[in-house]
Amino acid sequence: MTARNKKILWWTGGAVIAALVLLYFFCPPVHKLGNALLGRNEKELPRPDTLKTDEYEYGRPVEELEVETIEVPKDSLLDSLLLADSLMAKGLVKPIVGPPPAHVEGFGEGPLPPAPSVDDLPNTSKEAMQEITPVAITELEPFESTNSVVSNKIRTCRSSYNKLVKLYNDFTKTPTAELQEQGAKRKEEMLNELTQLMKLSQAKNDDAGMEEAATLRREVNKMNF
Repeated sequence: MTARNKKILWWTGGAVIAALVLLYFFCPPVHKLGNALLGRNEKELPRPDTLKTDEYEYGRPVEELEVETIEVPKDSLLDSLLLADSLMAKGLVKPIVGPPPAHVEGFGEGPLPPAPSVDDLPNTSKEAMQEITPVAITELEPFESTNSVVSNKIRTCRSSYNKLVKLYNDFTKTPTAELQEQGAKRKEEMLNELTQLMKLSQAKNDDAGMEEAATLRREVNKMNF
């Protein structure tokens, strides 16, 4: 036998052995046949997809456990709440079984506390009212934009805000229905202008315009016509 034939024979034998090993590990019939030839008696354990009803623990059947049922008295309030949570229709709640509610000593007896006055309510004092009064445009921190379009819009909003503050001051001195209606309309228009300024500043990525719009909006929201 030549060296070449011996090499072919060795390669063939190795391939056959490798194929048998793979079949032994991955083919169940060959695995069982191999165990039988080797004399191994492996007990087959059920898999999760098995149809058998027996349960196994460490390869041995588990005996059925006898349990004792403990009778617990029912809680009518808990049962009623559980039933109310599970029912879809309204008004089908199980009534609570028990004595009717009785009077609690000390509850609801004696005179009622005095009604709150204007002085007792928060943020209604003269000092607090002065704190929320909108300031003039000259007292606000100016925000100058380098963008010409945003800068023109800022000047327009400042002019409108200055007119609105004058109207609000007149309304606080002499609150008439005409000034109230005119002020509410001007306030709504001013808020719309500030919304346009904010959107324009966001589109141009201009911080000064956004700061100006936010500052003026805070002051405009203080005006209650």
